Amino acid sequence: MDIKSRALAWMAKTWAKSHSQEGQKGAVNLGGIILLGISMVFLAVGFIMFPILTDATDTILAYAYSSNATINAAYFTGLTAITGIIPLLVLLGFITAAVIAGMMGLKVVKGGAGDTKLSPGGLIMSGLSIVFIALGLIIFPVVLDGIAGVLHGGGSGISSSYTGLSSILLVTPMIVELAFVSAAVITGFFGLKTLGKGAGSD
Repeated sequence: MDIKSRALAWMAKTWAKSHSQEGQKGAVNLGGIILLGISMVFLAVGFIMFPILTDATDTILAYAYSSNATINAAYFTGLTAITGIIPLLVLLGFITAAVIAGMMGLKVVKGGAGDTKLSPGGLIMSGLSIVFIALGLIIFPVVLDGIAGVLHGGGSGISSSYTGLSSILLVTPMIVELAFVSAAVITGFFGLKTLGKGAGSD
C-alpha cells in the first residue's frame, strides 16, 4: 500500500470514529444508574440488618458459659471493648459504602455512554461484606462456647503441660472478631472498586 492509500485509509478511519462518538453524545450509562441504585440498597439493607447486628452484639456482651458463669465476655481479653465499638463501625461502614457507590454512579453517568455491564464478582463481594458481619456475630457465641469449654476443662481447667495456651485462648475471641470485621471491610472495598471499574469501562 502506497503513502496516498494509507493516508486515505487513516482519514476514513478517523472520520468514522468521530461520527461514532458524536452519536453517543447525551447518552446515559446504565451502569452508573445501577451504581446509584446500589448506593440506596446499601442504606436500605444496612438499616434492615442493623437491629440484627445489635441483637447479636448484645448477646455477645451478655455471654456466660453455662458450666461456669465466671467465664463471661469480660473474662476474655479486649472482647467487650471490640464488641462495643462494632455497631458504630458497621453503621459508618455501610453509610460510607453507599456514599462511595453513589459518587461512582454519578461519575459514570456524567461520563456519558460506555459499557453498561457490571461485574457480578463486584456485586457478590459487596453483598458478602454485609453477610460477613451478620453471620459472624450470630455464630460468634458458638466460638465462645468452644473456647470456654477448653478453658473450663471439665472443671479442672487447662493442664499446666500446655505452656501459654490459656493466654492465647483468652485473646482468641478478640482476634476472631477483628478478623471477620476486617474481612467485611476488605471484601466491601474491593467489591465497590470492581463495580466502579465495570460500570465505567468503555
